[in-house]
Amino acid sequence: MKATKAVAASVSVLLVVGVCIGVIVGVTRKDGSGGSGDQISSTSKSVLAICEPTSYQQACVNSLSTVANNASATPKDFIMAAIQATIQEVGSALNKSGSIGAGAKDSTQKMAVEDCQDLLQFAVDELQASFSVVGDNDLHTVNDRVSELQNWLSAVISYQQTCQDGVTQPDLSSQINQGLLNSTQLTSNALAIVSAISGILTTFNIPINTAATSRRLLEESESVDGEFPKWFSREDRMLMAKQGQGKVTPNAVVAKDGSGDFKTIAAALDAYPKNQRGRYIIYVKAGVYDEYITVTKDQVNILMYGDGPRKTMVTGKKSNLAGITTMRTASFSVVGSGFIGKSMGFQNTAGRIS
Repeated sequence: MKATKAVAASVSVLLVVGVCIGVIVGVTRKDGSGGSGDQISSTSKSVLAICEPTSYQQACVNSLSTVANNASATPKDFIMAAIQATIQEVGSALNKSGSIGAGAKDSTQKMAVEDCQDLLQFAVDELQASFSVVGDNDLHTVNDRVSELQNWLSAVISYQQTCQDGVTQPDLSSQINQGLLNSTQLTSNALAIVSAISGILTTFNIPINTAATSRRLLEESESVDGEFPKWFSREDRMLMAKQGQGKVTPNAVVAKDGSGDFKTIAAALDAYPKNQRGRYIIYVKAGVYDEYITVTKDQVNILMYGDGPRKTMVTGKKSNLAGITTMRTASFSVVGSGFIGKSMGFQNTAGRIS
């Protein structure tokens, strides 16, 4: 249950950067400002190179102001600054959302604004995870984790869009959209920058760690026969292969007939150990489970599998006709990171809403 989005940088993009750099160098030379001008020129080149793939370039340039005049700043510093600026903008929108909700005219719209607060907090969490990955790794190593960063940043975009879609009261919607304007632009920029890391490395003459990439690709080809996405870790590939062969011992077994450790999925999740390390594996036997499940933020790295999508089914029948937001009608939702689901079905039987 993971998603990924890839964006490739082309040779023409790099040529455009070269033209822009030439213009700025020319201006600096005409000013005749000497050594300090050379530093500004160098920083401008870096800003242009980082911001070139983005859709909102002025917003990108502004977001890099904290490092733009630092002649010793590295591409990594610029990327971290772009993500940090996005965190600040999403955090600002989150803080404002509390007061916006006071103007809700009905309980559903109040609930929608509360959903926004949850969604924007999820967005901040994903952005902070992205910031940590970039900060804790060499840039050429970050290049090997682009798919992971794309997942997180794409999720941030989805959270923001879901927030905007849920608030329909015109005055509240206008306030929400205005409050998210800067953060949505900066998130789009951050995703574009991360997606173009390979091109950025080339532009700044930073060697790509081909040995690490080759080793990762070898591990992927050795683990299983291409059944799983390439961004699955080697450990997860091996675990999933063992599960497919019936060689995995689950931490918890759920069975409606009482033949397992728990009769409900909710009970199995409630038993999640506080100090769990590694995968927590839940096997859900065949049956229809009429439950509303949320895998919470603290319940991380769960592998949940059943006996097949038509045999192990989680079902519910909530709809927004009941006076709740669409976000809260889900039969099964996941907040905790690292979740993997396999061989299970999920449905909502509320029917068509006219």
